[in-house]
Amino acid sequence: MKFQVLAVLLGAASVAVPAAAQPTDSTSSNWRMPYQTDFWTTGHVGAAFGRARSDIPCPAGGSCDANTNAFKAFAGGRFNNTFGGEVTYLKTGEFARSPGGDIDMQALNFGLLAGIPLPRNSSVFAKAGVLWGHTEAGGGSSQNGWGPSFGLGGMIGLTRNVALRLDWDRWRFKLPGGGGDRENIDTVMLGAQFTFGGPR
Repeated sequence: MKFQVLAVLLGAASVAVPAAAQPTDSTSSNWRMPYQTDFWTTGHVGAAFGRARSDIPCPAGGSCDANTNAFKAFAGGRFNNTFGGEVTYLKTGEFARSPGGDIDMQALNFGLLAGIPLPRNSSVFAKAGVLWGHTEAGGGSSQNGWGPSFGLGGMIGLTRNVALRLDWDRWRFKLPGGGGDRENIDTVMLGAQFTFGGPR
């Protein structure tokens, strides 16, 4: 159902693309870099809460819960009206597993966004990035490591600065004792985003 809601949101926004107004700011197509003020004055912050699903195999004869809660906070800026960058902190709840102990994850993700701006502080976008993840398992074992991430999202503006945001993301985490292998963690989250200065 959550993936159906995301598909409906993205589909509806895509239908609205032909009606999207052209940017009125003559500098909107110019690139803005993180060392420039405009990158941040047109930036955003936000937070979201939702559910995470794990693809981690369950031990033979064991009992495992593949779902838990998840939270993320994010901040970013825009290179122009199409491309942007975003830093995200992700924290999952515990995936209950027996035997072997529960597993939980957290990560700092560095991502690039590519999207289609729509009227009234709305948009649809895709994401790709790299995360530095930390996984903890029962018995005190843990694992750190880099991994890829990607996702899709959409926003519906409530005001010039505030928007409701829905994201689907896939995160690839290293596991303790996994020999360097990575496993998928999928999240679907609903949250809010505040854009500084309003859309351009």
